[in-house]
Amino acid sequence: MSSPICWSCVQRDGIILAEAGCDDGSTNVIKTAQKITKMKPTAGWEVSRNFSMSSNPFRGIKFHLHECAGEIDDRPSDDIIIWAFSCVYNTTECNEETAKAFLTKLVFVSEPLRGMPWWREGATLSAQPSFAPTLQQQMENVEQIDKLAKMQQHVDETKAIMQNNIENILERGDKIEDLQEEAQKLNAAAKVFKKNAKKVKRFKMLQNAKHGVILGTAVTGVVGVCVIPPLIALL
Repeated sequence: MSSPICWSCVQRDGIILAEAGCDDGSTNVIKTAQKITKMKPTAGWEVSRNFSMSSNPFRGIKFHLHECAGEIDDRPSDDIIIWAFSCVYNTTECNEETAKAFLTKLVFVSEPLRGMPWWREGATLSAQPSFAPTLQQQMENVEQIDKLAKMQQHVDETKAIMQNNIENILERGDKIEDLQEEAQKLNAAAKVFKKNAKKVKRFKMLQNAKHGVILGTAVTGVVGVCVIPPLIALL
């Protein structure tokens, strides 16, 4: 059974250090590989797309790694090495995410080797004897890499959901705190209102009491005037 990854390679500053794979018999893989390897380096991913997927189902993808040369050897600190990891995959058997996972795996697998002299200064295919078998093995294990990539995707999705849950909980906590603060304000306002209501009630009671005394005195005076005279007159 053929691998969904038909071809792959590692480049340093445009020089192919190692490659592995085979053509489909119609030079479609070769043409796609040449196209993707000649694309100018960017800060990340490059993809070569075919206009006719029916006649050529192969697609190329490349990842660039910009490395400061001074971090490892004695080159000037502003010297940059551009590593490129490319592959050609069959779109009928593999998707872009799987191809990206495959190349990401190559980046980590080759990390201990990129400090070797034949990697950093070697000519074309200088790493072919040592690294081509690794390329071939990784191409054959792409289905396992795909499974791991999907597992990682599920983990990332779960982490995103958890993060969203945490944000919602924190937001809900803020809302609860806001409601509690509003409730405290309303409670304080209610206490002030109750206190003022008592003052108003007390004031009204005092006013009523004063009016009662005045009214009672007036009534007593009136009664006295009305009653006393007849009493005297009757004497």
